[in-house]
Amino acid sequence: MMVRLAQEKDAGAIATIFNQYVSKATMVLQPRLAADYLVLITGERSTVFVAEEAPNSLLGFCSVKPYSPRGGYHIAGEVSIFLDEAATGRGTGTALYEALLPATEALGYRYLCAKIWGTNIGSVSFHERHGFQLVGTQKGIGLVNGKREDVILMERSI
Repeated sequence: MMVRLAQEKDAGAIATIFNQYVSKATMVLQPRLAADYLVLITGERSTVFVAEEAPNSLLGFCSVKPYSPRGGYHIAGEVSIFLDEAATGRGTGTALYEALLPATEALGYRYLCAKIWGTNIGSVSFHERHGFQLVGTQKGIGLVNGKREDVILMERSI
């Protein structure tokens, strides 16, 4: 497995990986397009890393983007990680975060936030292993398929 910075050509594969999660009832209700990820890949204060098993065979991706466009939040970033279903439990996520976390510092972020689907205990444990702490739970903040859903907030300060 190799971890590298995402390139524009990866946008379609990244969207495909993300869209596996849409069908599992996440807060995103519509599939994303490659164009949605081009913005993230080429953003000034964002970065995306991908893990690939072979050329053009992505196992997952992680990213950081600004937490808010408001200037007072310039040190805060929001991180995300998504793995192909076949890549979980193989160290892919750890390899991705080992590349991402130092890159967040280089971008000037000193505070990172992760928003996690309330029932995704595996992601909570993963983030704890990477230095994130529980901030709290936003009870019923989402509405998906007529059901209120929680979001767990985690943070990591540098």
